[in-house]
Amino acid sequence: MKKTKCNWSRFFRRGKLKTVSSGENAQILPKEAHKEREKQKLKGIKRLNNVAGKLLKNLKVETEEMPVHKEFCGRLYLSDQAICEFIDQAKFLEACNHIYDLEQSEHQSEINIDSLYKQVEERMWSVVKEAVCGGDNMLLEPLKSVGALLKWEKEREKEWSDSVKDMESVSTWSLKYWNKNMEKLLIKCMATQIPSFVSASNTDEPALKDHLSQLETTILPNLRYKRDFFREAGLLTTYTKCYNACLSSHLSTLTDSSNLSFSKCLLVYEWSLNIYRSEKLLIPHWTPQQRLLVDAHDLAWIFSNMEIKLLSATQKEVREALREVIAMEEKPYTETTIIQVLTERSQAVLEVNYTIRDKVEAACLGELMHFLHSYEKEVRNLQLDTFSEMHSNLQILKNCCIFRAAWYKLKYLYSASADAKVKEFIDSIEEQGRELLLQGITSNVKVALKGHFRKDYSDFDKFLQCLQSSLSRFERKNTETYETLLKAVHHSIVTEYVHALLTASGKPSSAKRRKITSKIEADYRAIQTLFEECFGPSKTASLDDPIEGILEFIHLTDIDAMKIKLGFFVCKFPALRKEHLNIILDIKGTLSRADRNTVLEVVYDNCVGAESGHNLFFEEIEIKTGIYGVCGCCYCC
Repeated sequence: MKKTKCNWSRFFRRGKLKTVSSGENAQILPKEAHKEREKQKLKGIKRLNNVAGKLLKNLKVETEEMPVHKEFCGRLYLSDQAICEFIDQAKFLEACNHIYDLEQSEHQSEINIDSLYKQVEERMWSVVKEAVCGGDNMLLEPLKSVGALLKWEKEREKEWSDSVKDMESVSTWSLKYWNKNMEKLLIKCMATQIPSFVSASNTDEPALKDHLSQLETTILPNLRYKRDFFREAGLLTTYTKCYNACLSSHLSTLTDSSNLSFSKCLLVYEWSLNIYRSEKLLIPHWTPQQRLLVDAHDLAWIFSNMEIKLLSATQKEVREALREVIAMEEKPYTETTIIQVLTERSQAVLEVNYTIRDKVEAACLGELMHFLHSYEKEVRNLQLDTFSEMHSNLQILKNCCIFRAAWYKLKYLYSASADAKVKEFIDSIEEQGRELLLQGITSNVKVALKGHFRKDYSDFDKFLQCLQSSLSRFERKNTETYETLLKAVHHSIVTEYVHALLTASGKPSSAKRRKITSKIEADYRAIQTLFEECFGPSKTASLDDPIEGILEFIHLTDIDAMKIKLGFFVCKFPALRKEHLNIILDIKGTLSRADRNTVLEVVYDNCVGAESGHNLFFEEIEIKTGIYGVCGCCYCC
């Protein structure tokens, strides 16, 4: 017990000594050191108070910014004021996440959700405008926030779409279409960077070249430079799409004029293609296979509108050129002129692009078809009062000859594109033109032969001279068209001449018979001369002419020779009937009644079983039976 007491006393004694020792030591320290120690102690206390004050202040602010809006899980939602601060700091994704949470919560009625979304949109578009129109590295982070938000919008849109399909938990979030609005805004901002083109005339190509040069050297490089910001912001695809759309729209305005020439359209198109080939367009990251596919389709996504206008200008100029060509009277044209009209534009685009060359070539040939359609309609609608204009009708045939010759050459140039219907249309127009000409000739020769065998003077000689003058000016004399035409004209004139001869009223006297015979001889020589000059002596011999046979028969005096000659004549012209021969015998005269009947029997015998040929000069010549009685014999009258 004593030992323990001693120990405790030792413990307390030691402690006391220590305390005293400390006090003693403190009393031994100088007064200056003691003051410095107290000063440092006060500073530490003050520093702690400041930190504590700041912590309390921040805690108070955070407490104020977090309202007591709680759901069943105890989750807190930011106030609209806190969300607005996120918007002001261009933290769009954070802001919209909180807005979306509020929109899905029971507190959505307490906050104007649409107003918050509108503030996000306004601030977001101001960032995009600054990035396009101005541009600053400080805008990169806000632009990244825009890209993140647009990606977020697509995700929300998919969620909303899926919820509508499932019809289980339909989302109340309404689509904002920010991605579409972003594209519209970008195109609008880019368009303000491109100056408008103003030209004094549609043919001012130097001004257009200067404008395109300015685009290439100044405007487009500046817009291409901005893509780096949008690439880092994850918006390169959108920027590329809008850049190309804006450029395409501007190029479209350059070719908007309805009177724009083919050369100016081609200038814009070729410039655009060169821009693409030099990779100055903003092209997405395609695979080589995709790139080849785009090249194969000639970048229809950007050049289609320009192609349409280029082809439209091609068709318009070809149409006008064809009209001008066929309207030329003083300066004759040839198939070479037509070929030049139809090929010069396809040749102009030959080095530009094979695809557009084929399209221009097809447009030119299509316009040729269109022209032939309209020309055929014009020929078909010609009125009868134009029949007297033989020169105009011959011009139709001349045009057909030239177009046919041009078409034959075009078949070799455009073997893959030439339409076989072109020849069919040319043949159809030529046939209609030939019919018009023959109708006009028939009408004129009928007038010229009216009373020709009863009067001393008629207009038949004048008609032949006019016809010779017109035919001699036909420049396509070595063509099949000309040969066919002359045969048809000869047949028409001879048919009308024989008709006028056989329908002259009254039985001629001896003196009148000699006069008629002399007139027939003179007319026959005039007709022969006309066609020999136009057709050539060798080809004229092949023309079927009953006038020559009638003259030879009239001059015969031997009855057997008459029968032989008449037999050949009837075989050659099987449409000859007894009433026709009666009139010819009247003109001949000096035949007895028995000889006359013998000759008439030759016609009957040869006509039985005879097949009708193509020489039907007498088929449509009707003789009134009252002139010669029922039997048709002059002596029975």
